[in-house]
Amino acid sequence: GVLSLPAGVAAIGDVKSAIIPASSMLFTLGAISAYTFHLLGRLTVVANNESTDDSAASKVTSIGQLWEKEVGASSSWLISAAIFLTCFGTCLAYSIILGDTLSSLAQTFGINGLFATRRANIAAISLLGVYPLSCLKSLAALAPVSLTGIVGILITCIVMAIRALPGGPYSSTAAVGATNYLASLSPDLRPSFGVIGLRSPKSLLVLSSMTATAFLVHMAGPEVYQTLQNPTLVRFGKLSAIGFGSTALISAFMMAVGFLTFGGSCKGMILNNYSTLDAGATLCRLLMGVSLLGSYAFLANAMKKAWYEIFYKGQEISDKIHYRTSKMFIGILSSLALIVSDAGFVVSVTGALLGSALIYMIPSFIFLKSTRRRMNDGSLTSSRVLKVERLWNKFLIVLGGILALAGAGMSVVNTFFPHML
Repeated sequence: GVLSLPAGVAAIGDVKSAIIPASSMLFTLGAISAYTFHLLGRLTVVANNESTDDSAASKVTSIGQLWEKEVGASSSWLISAAIFLTCFGTCLAYSIILGDTLSSLAQTFGINGLFATRRANIAAISLLGVYPLSCLKSLAALAPVSLTGIVGILITCIVMAIRALPGGPYSSTAAVGATNYLASLSPDLRPSFGVIGLRSPKSLLVLSSMTATAFLVHMAGPEVYQTLQNPTLVRFGKLSAIGFGSTALISAFMMAVGFLTFGGSCKGMILNNYSTLDAGATLCRLLMGVSLLGSYAFLANAMKKAWYEIFYKGQEISDKIHYRTSKMFIGILSSLALIVSDAGFVVSVTGALLGSALIYMIPSFIFLKSTRRRMNDGSLTSSRVLKVERLWNKFLIVLGGILALAGAGMSVVNTFFPHML
């Protein structure tokens, strides 16, 4: 999601001051996301302490288990459906980005014609890369990919920062000399500032939707707590603060340097704006492509597990079901990626509808159910602090609902009817 954030700022306007409200929103939503992530850790501790079985197998390791305990097993499919759709939407965005990335790399290395088109590259990477990886039953061999992702993000930050410097190859001063980079870009990819100014404040909803995907790790909250060495809420709190704080800083930095380089022309995947002649951008595309391909396998695995939870719960998953499900979803995702070309739109809609639910609404709803149950049975004493926190979580549920519906609507308007903003 971080590579789509500059496009979220561009939805606000094409003046450099747009970065101020954008950054304020990003840090605010990041702080709320850290709170609800930590809240899941607190709820995990409560559930484990109330369990009469001290074995490791009885420990809560998923948000679905928390929902079953506090809300009920009959509706737990809602959590599986939310996780499934989140992974599905993210995989679709990855398919689009991989197609764009391979197309740009093909042009860089002088490949033209059919093999340089995004559709041909989407078909090729789906058949030769995505499908085989999604069929793996063990993903242990892909562990080094996570390191590639970290290195890729750091190198991309450095390259984007250098390109954003005054007098850089994409700056207005470079435009006078018609550098190769700028000359190789189509008009819609070149830097654009001050043409439309600031749009209506409601356009911030597009960015809020994209921001959700940058902070969306809540599905793994309980499991992260359990896998901590000597797990305590203090240690989990420090992890949450450091993790979400560093994510917010990196996201804000990449959002700023991307937008300050290209302004209103920022695309849904900011690397698409950089010239295919740009060696630094080419390196970033290579690293991010490898990272996305490996991450795709993890997401596809999580997507299939959620699917099995909904339609095959309690059943043994045979090889036939495993491979058939992989073929079905990779086929659907690849077909959609051939039709939908804007990764930013997919990211924003996924973040709006599902990110809002998993970040703001579901943890808060479980908290309210848990505290009400414990107050009723006498295991939790009501206090002013608890009342304030319960009110805060009720507000978060309302906020999540507003961001989900309004954010998705604004994402559609920004993509298909920008003149209405």
